[in-house]
Amino acid sequence: KGWTLMVVSDHAQVCPKYGLRGLGDTGMNVQIMEQLGYTVLEVNPETGKKKRRVDWTKTKAVANREMHIYLNLKGRTDHGIVDPEDQYELEEQIITDLYNYKDVKTGHRIVSLALHNKDAVLLGQGGPMGADIVFFVHDDYCFDHGNGLSTACGYNDTSLSPIFLAAGPGIKKNYRTTRYIREVDV
Repeated sequence: KGWTLMVVSDHAQVCPKYGLRGLGDTGMNVQIMEQLGYTVLEVNPETGKKKRRVDWTKTKAVANREMHIYLNLKGRTDHGIVDPEDQYELEEQIITDLYNYKDVKTGHRIVSLALHNKDAVLLGQGGPMGADIVFFVHDDYCFDHGNGLSTACGYNDTSLSPIFLAAGPGIKKNYRTTRYIREVDV
């Protein structure tokens, strides 16, 4: 009595319409970055088979964790190969390639937004410790809270919108909103 209660979550879960396509998962995303020519895996000289290890002497960039791409910059790591003077142009090329990358089954573009670090700050990403490129997958491929925009909607009306319930003094009774609720609203 006399209390206002709020039940919230930091995100919800999206069911992807087309399933996973190797970009935006929660580990190192080798498949697409390898196809685009930015990540190279070591090869066993005896068998000719790829190892599950990055060949840093040939790798220009890696996509690590849900939506972050890091360039293999000289001076940042011991194994860097990309000259810092070439950073912006390489980022531009990767961003362009991400936008042009299409799902072979559907013909649809997988990436909905890709940004340089300085621009990703506007969406709460980026900054001095952030990735060089931040990308978000299209709604139809979004499957988690970190790889799509917070407005992503998926199969069967699933979304990334968080749970938000409130009751008590000062809260409109039986009110429902269709606007996106954010943690900042609390």
